[in-house]
Amino acid sequence: MFTPEPKPTTDHTGQSTTEAVEARRAADLAIYTNAKYPTRTTQTVSWIGWHFGELSGVVVPLGLGAAVWDGFYALSLLTALGWAANELRLRRQQRAVRTRPAARGKSTKDGEVSQ
Repeated sequence: MFTPEPKPTTDHTGQSTTEAVEARRAADLAIYTNAKYPTRTTQTVSWIGWHFGELSGVVVPLGLGAAVWDGFYALSLLTALGWAANELRLRRQQRAVRTRPAARGKSTKDGEVSQ
């Protein structure tokens, strides 16, 4: 038994599969290189992806509270408050980093700061 030589196949557009894959990769790369001005859909999907844990921590207990036991509403509320507190903490940290004064002194050739 032997393995036959691979033959290039074509997709429904008549392109070879390698050409089609390269075309899709180029299209994906064009989308991701345009990150300077992302669309609202891209921003929304990215936000949902980054915050999936927090969203599920709020939404799942809400559903359980509606269907099973009212005590799950308290768990959902605690999760939402924790999420809000963490977001406020992160915003304050980012603001502090942005407003931090530049290092005093001049840098030397070795990258060290002289006083």
